[in-house]
Amino acid sequence: MKYLAIAVTAASLAFAADVKLGKPLTLSQSSTVAEVLAQPETLVGKTVQVKGKVTEVCKMMGCWMALVDPNTTKPLRIKVNDGVIVIPKEAVGKMAVAEGSLTRIQLTKEQAIGRAKHEAEEQGRSFDASKITSGQTIYQIQGNSIVIQN
Repeated sequence: MKYLAIAVTAASLAFAADVKLGKPLTLSQSSTVAEVLAQPETLVGKTVQVKGKVTEVCKMMGCWMALVDPNTTKPLRIKVNDGVIVIPKEAVGKMAVAEGSLTRIQLTKEQAIGRAKHEAEEQGRSFDASKITSGQTIYQIQGNSIVIQN
């Protein structure tokens, strides 16, 4: 059944209708990725709606996507609960609107290395631990609503 849902979602991306995943959007206006990342501390714990271009989707389970502002290259990750929303790989290159709570994740250097290594394995990329020299603060949206625009 899960594979049928994924196939239907993927097929609908090939046509002109927007693909709505999860709950309906509740906010009336979207912010850009750049606007959210310019003031993340003031938005942590609040519901935000962001619009951007999908540049990457989790290849394993479709449990996250990266959005970028068309004017910048800084990504913002949208993380969804595994199996609740499955973001189709075909969303890459399309514009999307995502809504959810902005969260802050503090990582030690070791945690940052572990996270980057896991992500590289998951996405089939090379990994170089020496590029991570300190801990990181990561902001992401715990998404509950996504609209992939066609």
